[in-house]
Amino acid sequence: MIRRARPDDRAALVRLMEESNGYEAPAARAMIAEFTPRWTFTEADEVWLDEEAGEVLGFHQLIPHGPGVLELDLFFTANAAQGRGVGRHLFDHMAERARALGATSVVISSNPRAGDFYRRMGAVDIGVSPPVGAITWERPKFRLDL
Repeated sequence: MIRRARPDDRAALVRLMEESNGYEAPAARAMIAEFTPRWTFTEADEVWLDEEAGEVLGFHQLIPHGPGVLELDLFFTANAAQGRGVGRHLFDHMAERARALGATSVVISSNPRAGDFYRRMGAVDIGVSPPVGAITWERPKFRLDL
């Protein structure tokens, strides 16, 4: 079941990010370790999670990026849930939410290991996001037209 995340879900979402197999490289692990203590959200933010029997299977966060454009800021699927359709389900929900919010497109700066997933979901390559702050590597950049 997908539902809006509440602030009391934060610990489970942080754990999911910190345990993600997409961030196993030392630099990526360090970036997540720096990011998660600062990450907060409210019930009004566009943070949605998928859970089954009380277990968080994944989540996404949308943020404003410009007129008619949202950014998929965070998108994580639990390691054990990968390959079970959870990512597709969450991605479809994210696109529905973006449309409901009036967006015509969603931009995505992706973990390099997730690029093929976003392409399968219909996003198109539009460039590369350069390193910034604790993110010391280039990231493929995508756009999903809604």
